[in-house]
Amino acid sequence: MDKFFCKKVHLKKFLNLPFLVLSLFLFVLFFGDSLELALKAQVYAISLLLKEVIVFILPLIIFSFVLNGILSLKNESIKVILCLVPLVCLSNFAGFWVSYIFTAPVLKTGIVTISELSTQNTLEPAWRFSIPPIVRNDVALILGALAGILCNVIKISSLDRISIALNKTANFLLKRIICPILPLFVLGFIVKMQYEGTLALIISEYAVLLGIVAILAYGYMFVVMFMLSGRNVKRAMTKFKNLLPSVLIGLFSMSSAAAIPTTIEGSKKNLENANLAQFIVPATANMHLLGDCFAIPIIGLALMVSFGYGIPDAGKYLIFTLYGVMAKFASAGIPGGSALIFVPIFEHVFGFSPEMLTAITAIYVLFDPIATSSNVFGHGMFALLFEKVYTKLNTQHAK
Repeated sequence: MDKFFCKKVHLKKFLNLPFLVLSLFLFVLFFGDSLELALKAQVYAISLLLKEVIVFILPLIIFSFVLNGILSLKNESIKVILCLVPLVCLSNFAGFWVSYIFTAPVLKTGIVTISELSTQNTLEPAWRFSIPPIVRNDVALILGALAGILCNVIKISSLDRISIALNKTANFLLKRIICPILPLFVLGFIVKMQYEGTLALIISEYAVLLGIVAILAYGYMFVVMFMLSGRNVKRAMTKFKNLLPSVLIGLFSMSSAAAIPTTIEGSKKNLENANLAQFIVPATANMHLLGDCFAIPIIGLALMVSFGYGIPDAGKYLIFTLYGVMAKFASAGIPGGSALIFVPIFEHVFGFSPEMLTAITAIYVLFDPIATSSNVFGHGMFALLFEKVYTKLNTQHAK
């Protein structure tokens, strides 16, 4: 009996989400060329369909989790929201400046040069099936927050029962529908990247710059998580492991929205107040994009060096940062969307030419897997940061 149980446990570990995703990635990387184009197009089409399903379900999950999370906060809900926005701004601001302080000296050495992008093949899906969302994610977020605050004010027991029922439905959709289809969902995007040669291009042309982005973004966030874990490496690694499935979803799907459900599940394990994760993660998913705070300015600074502009001084970069922090509240949920929002900022603050503006958008799309996965890591890290800060503020206020 014990032997059977051990085998079952080992099988469960063997089939966990990170292992499945990495296995699919390695399979496509080594055997992708042997797959027929028609099969690749079919697999990509299925992934796009599953993405439509996830995006369609997501507003309900966001609404119910935000509603339930705010209801659990009771009279603290207004204070949580008032604490949330300034902390998001400070976190994004810190990300911009860490990227500048560590990258500027490296780029001045001339170690990174940006060349023209080579033409890529494009994998088109065999078919498309669109499912229009009933409501946008940001609208669902606002409605959930308003409904939660209203329910805390009115205090009607029937509203609490409705919230509990919605939360159970959302958890069922998350655990029984979304999580089981995630490996298949990711597979199509891995096939697309392999066919279009994106991975090979990044390795051959932009490996150094990509490495700078990845090391700084992940390194900074892990240091913050290490500090928040009581300077205990083992605890920090455990918290990162809990977030790893969502980070991998972001890496291969290039969609931080699709990773929200798994980010919530990972954050629940990391936080003392699991209900807080259900509110913080969806509430900050669009405005706290910490990975972009590294990828976008680093690519922009590298382009400035390559085009002979030089590294901007701290004063001019401060202006860019202030614009950038505000721009985070207007992110677009499309590949390269964050870079598009920053195009007018680069043009206005640094005087980017049309060629440079085109290049930064194109290069960012190539870097999107790393940027998105670090954005997802940032969501989980921020949930932990918010809980620590908010708890400390409450403790000081109580004194």
